[in-house]
Amino acid sequence: MEEKKSSQSLMKGAMILSIGIFVSRIIGLLYRIPITNIIGDEGNALYNVAYSIYANILALTAIAMPGALSKLVAEREAIGAYRDAHRVYQITLRYFTLLAGLLAFLMAVGAPWIARTFFPEQDVVMPIQALAPTVVIATVIAIMRGYFQGRNHMTPTAISQVIEQIFNVIFSVALAYMMVGISLTAGATGSTLGTGIGALAGFIVLLFIYYKQRPALKQQIGRSQNTTYESTWIILKKLMVIMVPMVITTSVFSVMTTIDQSMITKFLPQSIDSLKARGMADYIPIAQASNLETNEIVAKLLGQFGFQYTTFINIPISLVLQLAAAAVPAIAAAMSVGNYKEVRHKTKLIFKIGLLVATPCSIAFLLFGEPIIALILSNPTGGKLLAAGGIGLIFITLAQLSAGILQGMGRPQVATFNALIACFIKVVLNSIALSIPILNIYGFIHSTALCYFIYALLNIRYLSKLLHLRFNWRKLLLKPLGSSIVMGIISMLVYVLVEKILDGSKWSMLFVIPVAMLTYFIVGLKTGTITKQDLLYLPGGKKLIHFLNKE
Repeated sequence: MEEKKSSQSLMKGAMILSIGIFVSRIIGLLYRIPITNIIGDEGNALYNVAYSIYANILALTAIAMPGALSKLVAEREAIGAYRDAHRVYQITLRYFTLLAGLLAFLMAVGAPWIARTFFPEQDVVMPIQALAPTVVIATVIAIMRGYFQGRNHMTPTAISQVIEQIFNVIFSVALAYMMVGISLTAGATGSTLGTGIGALAGFIVLLFIYYKQRPALKQQIGRSQNTTYESTWIILKKLMVIMVPMVITTSVFSVMTTIDQSMITKFLPQSIDSLKARGMADYIPIAQASNLETNEIVAKLLGQFGFQYTTFINIPISLVLQLAAAAVPAIAAAMSVGNYKEVRHKTKLIFKIGLLVATPCSIAFLLFGEPIIALILSNPTGGKLLAAGGIGLIFITLAQLSAGILQGMGRPQVATFNALIACFIKVVLNSIALSIPILNIYGFIHSTALCYFIYALLNIRYLSKLLHLRFNWRKLLLKPLGSSIVMGIISMLVYVLVEKILDGSKWSMLFVIPVAMLTYFIVGLKTGTITKQDLLYLPGGKKLIHFLNKE
């Protein structure tokens, strides 16, 4: 009974986080449409380069913070040491805000050197400098979210994500529109300024929630039953022991993104020139590529890769990441009391729910990459990239979930080591892909999928040995994949029929999406891929089960 209650608590928290991130991602997706119309693919390329630098800096202070801090807080609250849990939060806030301030200063001052050294062909100094202050705000937000998540309060994170994105949309679009008349670089800079304003709005929301909960928090602290007698140094050391491997892991992939962009800028022109010289420009996913200059093609491909492909593929990935984020404190709490049975149960549950989400999205992107983007954008050339990356979504899901579980178990260094191996292999794969002109930009997408496949394989192999756990892949992966394939076949038939009726209209996808969701749900229930127990984790799950029983 306790195990069932704990699992429902875990999935409820994950569901709250997932709803928040899903809404914010949809808002973010919609706002990129006017941004793209204002600054185009080339302006998006400038924004994406600046944002990748910002993400690399943020990896040192914020990206790993919610997972690391939530683990420490959950461990202390599990034994009733509420005062110590709050003290961990206060110490982390004090020292990491100072670190973030220093890094933000270095980012602003060093922007000209970064641009000159790594991106000499692109004017990205202003966008990088505009993002620098956001490092401090985002770090404080990450610390506050980590504290709330460690206490199993997921709603503040979800609310702040939505508010942050709303303000980001409003100000990014407005400032890009106001500043693009000066130059394309100024327009991209305006978009990055909106990111900072959005972060500030998210911080204000979290601050309001924190002070609203403060009276209840003080009462809980007063009921503290245990203490860990830890000094500030010990707390920071424990935090760093968890964070450093997580930071390295996150940084590895952030740096890998920057390396990808740098390699595309440096080496892709050779592939483009080769294809154009051989009369094979049609293999380049750019309209009328044969009539464009090589540098212009590369800039457009970077914009497609950074916006159309990355934005859409990140929607299901973000949902998976929230499941991984909810898993860290839940597994850490079970580990702190030595309940390995609970850890094994939650590990299986996390993989099951994650793959139930990822597999239908993977098949949908594979079959409908172009129609999905055509529904949103007037120039859907990035749809081919989205379709090419569909299958890789499954590997990314397995990798992210397994890494989150390892972090919750106090083994982040394992995920770090495995990430280094996978990314080293990716660099090699990139080099091979670049030597095959016909692959061009697709080579990076395929190498990313293989990178995450290797990362997931290494993580899962370690988990199996550590927990003496055998995964039922027929149940976890093959059954959802089978249901997703049936969904894909039926959806494609509906799409072809509706497209004929509507004379090729892009709005055909509006009919296909609900059909696909309903088909996956029905096939999933009939094949046992989705069980009634799984439905309990959904909002209104009990009512849905009652309805199904009546039917």
